[in-house]
Amino acid sequence: MNELNWSSIRTKLIAFMLLATIIPTTVSIMISYVTTTNALKERTVAENQNLLYQGRMNLESSLEELNRNSLKVYSDPDFFRSLHYSHENISASGRQTATLQSMYQAMAGIRQVYLYVDAYRESTLYAQDFAKKASDINLYHEIPDLHDRSLFIQPPHALHSYGFQLAFPYEEDAQVLTLYRVIERVPSSERIGLLAIDLDMTFLSRISSQLYQPQHEELYIVNEDGVIMYAGNKEAIGQPIQADWYHSVRDSGQQEGHFEHNDNIYVYNRIQSTVSDWLMVKEIPTSYILSSAERTAFINILLLSVSFLVIVVATIWISVRITAPIRELVGFMSQVKSGRMSVDIESDRKDEIGILYRRFGSMMDTINNLILQEYKLKLANRTNQLRALQAQVNPHFMNNALQTIGTLALENNMKRIYSLISALARMMRYSMYNTDQPVTLQTELNHVKDYIELQKERFENGFDFRYDVEESTLQTLIPKMLIQPLVENYFKHGMNPVMENNYILIQSRLLPSFVEITVEDNGNGMPEEQYKVLQEHLQKIEQLDLEQLHIHSESETDQIGIGLINIMTRLKLYSRGKSSFKVENNQPQGFRVVLTIHVEGEPDEGTDRR
Repeated sequence: MNELNWSSIRTKLIAFMLLATIIPTTVSIMISYVTTTNALKERTVAENQNLLYQGRMNLESSLEELNRNSLKVYSDPDFFRSLHYSHENISASGRQTATLQSMYQAMAGIRQVYLYVDAYRESTLYAQDFAKKASDINLYHEIPDLHDRSLFIQPPHALHSYGFQLAFPYEEDAQVLTLYRVIERVPSSERIGLLAIDLDMTFLSRISSQLYQPQHEELYIVNEDGVIMYAGNKEAIGQPIQADWYHSVRDSGQQEGHFEHNDNIYVYNRIQSTVSDWLMVKEIPTSYILSSAERTAFINILLLSVSFLVIVVATIWISVRITAPIRELVGFMSQVKSGRMSVDIESDRKDEIGILYRRFGSMMDTINNLILQEYKLKLANRTNQLRALQAQVNPHFMNNALQTIGTLALENNMKRIYSLISALARMMRYSMYNTDQPVTLQTELNHVKDYIELQKERFENGFDFRYDVEESTLQTLIPKMLIQPLVENYFKHGMNPVMENNYILIQSRLLPSFVEITVEDNGNGMPEEQYKVLQEHLQKIEQLDLEQLHIHSESETDQIGIGLINIMTRLKLYSRGKSSFKVENNQPQGFRVVLTIHVEGEPDEGTDRR
């Protein structure tokens, strides 16, 4: 194989086309991947922060409900007094049983309620819809030391019966959370007893299970002592958390937040209530978040590889198509140089190579002084034919062509395309005919609706068109193209595509001797400096008489960037100065134009209604 000749057009062309294709495509894939991954991470964090916020609110609500349930020991005066009596007092014993039963039935998931009275060394257990009582016994030994805390939630542990014999033994693997409340002789802090409420783990799992996907993610709920209250890994429940990120999050003092650590994204939220200061943390593997982006990147790389092969083949083919004719042309030149002046040079190519062939042939014709005049005549004739054909492409042809295309779209069941083409055709007809004649408000509004339909397609329904027109105003005569430019100004200067709830409003109402037309939007409005200049122009026009208005309409240029001056001038001329035109910036944003058109009598036929 011959070595590459870097001075040849073929080699340079192949190298350039490959570099011009591969480098931008590779950079584009890299930028797209980075942008996509960052966007996915940001969206995942935002979605999960909202999700954890809802979970936090639900858990805080449930914990507060549990706290209120335990406060019945104080809110029920009869129960509180019953603690000063022994079980031998039937009334006091019954009162205690009734209150414990009320607590037992107050919330779903409560397995049992335990009460211990220090003074009488008596305990009561309400479980399985029955109350068990015992006297002259110590506080159950498995109850943890509360360390001077009057309220405490014990992490998940095995469910026990506080030393009582139940009719139906508990399942061996049953786990519960226990709320302990020390009952004090208020207002002093002297302890008179202890209340314990055991809750099934469904108390946490029914809310927590909705906050993450167990097959991909992990969720931790950790109490103030660093013990795991809930986790997707059941073996970790009740164990101290060993993660190296825990203390930095706990000590941050922030209510919510997120961070990245060891190829995971962690989103956290604090569950703060009267009975808890817990931390809820969701662990999301970065690989799970970016799986779709990685698949997209793999597909892009695969497509790039296929494209590379196609480009190599296409580039070689194109370069051969370019350089081979050049070599053939060099051969023709050699024949001419040797004295053969009747070289037959022909090429049916339409590109630059074909032009080169034809130019060379033309040169040979000039040298031979045979075909030059005929060639020029043919070229001039073709040019005139082309101009004649171009002159036939007038607005009538465009209108008929649009109708034909619309009919074809309708025949192929493309109703939306037909609707848009029909709207454009109607707008062209409206613009082409009778430009100096007044039209009804109904006709002008139909034109506006066609324009709005096309803009809705352009902006993908990114705005709301509001239409509030009184029926009695629709036959009012107005200058043609009076309202559509006001609507068009909104899309040129006022619309903010990134803002939500964009709208433009057209209203009309009938007043004595007048019709009031309002065009309003909530767009960017007009800059204050430009607005002041516009008001000065409008005030000057208000002071002009009809003759001065004629002169002004012929010399006016759109100095402020929108056609409002021209619209006001046309309106004043049409109604002989009896109509008014008002503009204003809306608050906090937007722009409003109010046209008050005089409708009594006929318009002046001698007035220029441009």
